[in-house]
Formats: sequence, C-alpha cells, structure tokens
Amino acid sequence: MERVKDIYKSFIMMFSEIIWIYYAIVMFTSIEWDQPVFFDLTWLVVSGVMGYILNALLAKRNNHALLFAGNLLVIGLIIIQNWRNVVPEGAWVFGLWLSIGLSFIFIRSARLVHQKPTRPEILHRFEANVILYIIFALVFTVRDWSNETFHLSFIFAIISSLTGMILTLHNHADAEGGQKIQVMKVGQSGWFAGVATALLVFIPLFSLTLLLPAVNRTLYSLGMGVWEGLKWLALKVVSFLVWLAGLLPEPENMGENRHSAPEQPVIPPGAGEETFVSIPYVWIMAGIAILLIVIAIWVVSKLIKNRQIPRSMLPKHIMVTKESWWANFKRNLNSYFQCLKLRWRMRFPYYYYQPIYWYYHQVLRWGKKNGFPKEKWETSREYVQRIIDHIPAEENSLSCKGQNYRLPELLKRLNRDYQATYYGPKAQISEETEYKLLIKLLRSTHLN
Repeated sequence: MERVKDIYKSFIMMFSEIIWIYYAIVMFTSIEWDQPVFFDLTWLVVSGVMGYILNALLAKRNNHALLFAGNLLVIGLIIIQNWRNVVPEGAWVFGLWLSIGLSFIFIRSARLVHQKPTRPEILHRFEANVILYIIFALVFTVRDWSNETFHLSFIFAIISSLTGMILTLHNHADAEGGQKIQVMKVGQSGWFAGVATALLVFIPLFSLTLLLPAVNRTLYSLGMGVWEGLKWLALKVVSFLVWLAGLLPEPENMGENRHSAPEQPVIPPGAGEETFVSIPYVWIMAGIAILLIVIAIWVVSKLIKNRQIPRSMLPKHIMVTKESWWANFKRNLNSYFQCLKLRWRMRFPYYYYQPIYWYYHQVLRWGKKNGFPKEKWETSREYVQRIIDHIPAEENSLSCKGQNYRLPELLKRLNRDYQATYYGPKAQISEETEYKLLIKLLRSTHLN
C-alpha cells in the first residue's frame, strides 16, 4: 500500500509539472506568433514516464556510468523525436524552449525515484495548480484561445493533488524530519461539521457549473452588459460636466479677439532655421511611471524604517558558578538512591493512599511489560479499553477456584473503582479480593 501511495504522489507531481510547462510554452508562443499554438504533448508525457521507469530500473545496479549514459541516450532520443514531430521548420526558439522543458521533466521524474515526494511538496503542487489555472484561464479567455483539454487537465490536477494530501493525512510512516503529530478531539463540533461539509461539496460543484458552455456564455453576456452600462453612465457624466462648463460666462477679451481678424505674426529673420523638439507621448508616460515608482519605493522605505521591530532580550549579567566534582558526584549519587528508594516503596501496597491505586499500578506495570505502556495523553478508561482489545479471545474467560471470571469485566470494574476513588473518596468500591484475583489472572495472560 505504501508503494502505491508513493507512485501516486510521484504521478501527481509529474502530471502537474507537465501541464505547467506545456501551457506556459503555449501561452508565450501564442502571444509571440499572435495565434493559438496548442501542440502535441505526447513527448512531454513520454519524457516524464521514461525518466521515472529508466531510473527505477538502473538504480538497482549501482553503476553510475551506465546510469549517466542511459539517461543521456534516452533524453537525446526523446528530444530528437519531439523536434521532428512537433517543432515547425525554422522555429528554433520554440524548439529550444520545448527541449529545455523536456529535459526538465525528465530530470524531475528521475529525482522522484531517489527522493520520495513529501507532503509539503504535494501541498505546493495543489496551490500552484489553483494559481496557474486562474492565470492561464484569464489569458486564454481574453485572447479567445479555446482548448478542449485545458479545463479538464487543471481540474484533474487540482483534484488529484487534493486527494494525495487526504491519503497521506494519517500516514505515520511518512513522518518527515522525525516529527510527530498528535490530533486530539475536544468537545463536539455541532453544526459546524455539517456547514463545512456542505461548503466543501457545494463550492466545487458550483465552480464546475461555471465551465458549462451555456453558463459561460450567459456570464459573459452579463459581464459585457454591465461593462456597456458603466461606459454609458461614464459618457453621460462627461456630457453633463461639459454642459455645466458651457454655462459659465466667457471672458470679454476672448469675445473681442474672436471678432477681430487674425494678425500675421512677425517672424524675425533667421527664426525659420530653429527646430522645435517635440517629446514623444511614450516618453512622458514612462517618466510619470518612473516617478510613481520612485515615490512608491520612498513611501515603502519610510514605512519599513518607522516600523517598530521587537527587540530581543539580551542578558545583562551572566554568572557562571563552578562546583567541585565531589559535591556534584554526591548530589547525583543521592538522587540515584532516592529514585531507587521510591521505586522499591512503590512495589508495596502501604505506600499508596488507597489500595486501589496499588492494584491499578500493577496493571500499568503488567501492560508495560507486555509492550503496551500507558501514553501520557491517555485516560485510565482509554488505556484499559486498549488492553481489553488486545486480550486473546481464548483468554477472555478464565476459571479460578471453580468459578469463571471474565477479564474485560474485571478490568472495567477496576477502572471504575479507580476513577470513583480518585474523584470521590467516599465512593463504594468492590472487594479487594477481586483485585487480587485480577492481578493473578493477568500474570498468566499474554496480549496480542
């Protein structure tokens, strides 16, 4: 099962990176050629599959020369075949970038053989699939470049990466970096679980309905209608402002100049030889953009400079005390004897405040001896139930002095009396003979 999970995670990573590279090359090439260029991605898939299979087979031989030569030969053949079948004649730049993409996919798939994909890497693939899907969808929609497999490829990649994260959620064997995660449930979720489940189901379904042609056309028409309405409203506002400006009185000198005949300007001699330099419109916009960028950088730098950064606490006084080795040895020896004394006294019932505590401690010692120690987060009830689940069926019922006893019932009764005594000192508990019988029966019982 673990091998299947590793292969599935490797497939998720390879598939995601293949569609990233494919649609990135398609987008930039289509923009450069001013027409949609959706080429055949067969050799991209072949590159990923062959890189994984070849390195999985050659990794067992431990021959670096054979590994290097085999990889170089296979990737060379794939690049040559892809160049012959996909790259148009004369498109050297397109072929070069496509060959780089093939080599990258081949190397990445070879790496997955020697280094298994981790859960954070799958999370990054899921996030990148969502972000790149939005970017590519916006560009292709604006440019009106339609492709049948675009939406299906990214939706499949998103669902596959999300499924891979769910499958590895409780995989304790895949603990990375020696870390352990404990998930503890406290209280009841109530209505929140139902609402979260409904949102988890409704949002993907609603997103998929937006991809339907009828819904897509309706939303496009609605968006264009809103845009036309905004433009009409803006034109009306501009017309109203022009009408208001026309109501203002004109200056008198402007009226006099309007009726007077235009005078010919007197051009001094030699003025015709002067040249007037006109600044291009693009330069003006570039200057304004540079000025805005400089202002933005200045504002950000001022904000960063004025930000209050918490200072770390530094010790002002450091004292180093030195103790003789004899005093240190005596202290350690005394602690060791105190520990031995405590462990010795814990073997007898008189050490405990109540006898039930001693019998419960005997059950803990017996469980630890049989490979089932009590965890720190476990309650007494959970620990006793875990022991009961591992008692063999043939040893559940034992006889002693002509009477039949069931170990699960005795253990549950011991736990009930222990909790009753711990939380309520005046609680009624069972007879002490039952506890002695339980300890005697446990010594002859072995857990699965």
